[in-house]
Amino acid sequence: MSYMSREDRRENVMEAAMRVALSEGLSAMTVRRIASEAGIAAGQVHHHFASSMALKAETFLRLSRQSLDLESAPPLKSWRAKLNWTLGFDNPDIEQYLRLFGEAEALARREAEMKQAWIISMEMWHDATRQIISAGANENEFQLLDSPENIAWRIIAFVSGLDGIVKLGLSGMDEEAFRRHVDIMINNELMPAS
Repeated sequence: MSYMSREDRRENVMEAAMRVALSEGLSAMTVRRIASEAGIAAGQVHHHFASSMALKAETFLRLSRQSLDLESAPPLKSWRAKLNWTLGFDNPDIEQYLRLFGEAEALARREAEMKQAWIISMEMWHDATRQIISAGANENEFQLLDSPENIAWRIIAFVSGLDGIVKLGLSGMDEEAFRRHVDIMINNELMPAS
């Protein structure tokens, strides 16, 4: 076996943690499970991370960044398509990330490390959304009546709240209705430039 630097060993643990989180969820991220996935002793996981919650929080942040990475998206021709992808539409991998976001949100209510990771994740989502709105306005695809920062927060709040309503399974609030309502909201916020 070849020598791995401390950074490479830590990265090996992170990659294993990310695979487990995506396939099985944050709740499956035990030290023993991560060690098994990484092919190392459990003590090596403890050596690189102060606690299992620290590992979960860092894994969640890495996966949040990954979910927002437009470089990994298929070619998207318009800023509206990029916005939709960032909001979770037309992204075939979004379900596995949504499950993680739900788990992280629940953990954030009782774990300070995860709460901080959740806040950073929301700020990353806001920043990615704001950048897309700004770029779309700069290229005259959007006409803005408010700052990109404010519009991004309203869109995120609307999408997050409506997602919670859809999950309740209320009559008339399915995925198609979700998409329709979000489209109306975005059209009102980002009027196509004339």
